[in-house]
Amino acid sequence: MDERATRREQLLTRVAQALPPGETVREACWFSRVPGRRSAGEVLRAELNPARVVEGLAWDAVGMTASTGPDVAWYQAARGGVLGGAPGSAAAVLDGRLPEPAVVQVLAVTDRRMLVLAPRRVASDASPVAAAGGLRERLTAAARQVRAAWQGPGSAGPAAPLDLTWEIDRAGVARADAMPGNQLGRLALLFTDGSWIVVGPPDEEAARVMAAALG
Repeated sequence: MDERATRREQLLTRVAQALPPGETVREACWFSRVPGRRSAGEVLRAELNPARVVEGLAWDAVGMTASTGPDVAWYQAARGGVLGGAPGSAAAVLDGRLPEPAVVQVLAVTDRRMLVLAPRRVASDASPVAAAGGLRERLTAAARQVRAAWQGPGSAGPAAPLDLTWEIDRAGVARADAMPGNQLGRLALLFTDGSWIVVGPPDEEAARVMAAALG
């Protein structure tokens, strides 16, 4: 078994330990919040703009649904290519669970749900991505942090348990698209309520694997 496969199996084991009896993990990867996009609070303020209402009406007018949803080019163009959805939507709620500055967490798919889990040490021991600096610097820092997590626990001891921070039934996920990325992978998650968010797995291969697991 190669190193990547070994790390994957280790992560799947950690996720399985956080699940209730009878639930089975299908796939998992480390990920971070993509730097440079709007926070949930900024989304709320944007929703108060009449132009946002027009945007929502436009979605209805063109018949955009979860099954016919946007393609990759649309993701890249709309609202900065990172987040779309009204306050209270699945994407906005998930966005609110992702720390700012970015902290590495785990995105997992089971036979029942899609989950976000965080190592217990994140609250006190993580080295967050600095909010200062340009987008390139923030993206570089986020990529470094995700890849460091992918290496697994250090010599200090065994990996910390994972705690659930967000969840949604599999039925609430319409589709997932792996997108081209530079230093991080890109995984676009589209929910059945029409909202969507782009998160950053370690690389494009991890994004493709997660997209296939949600397909």
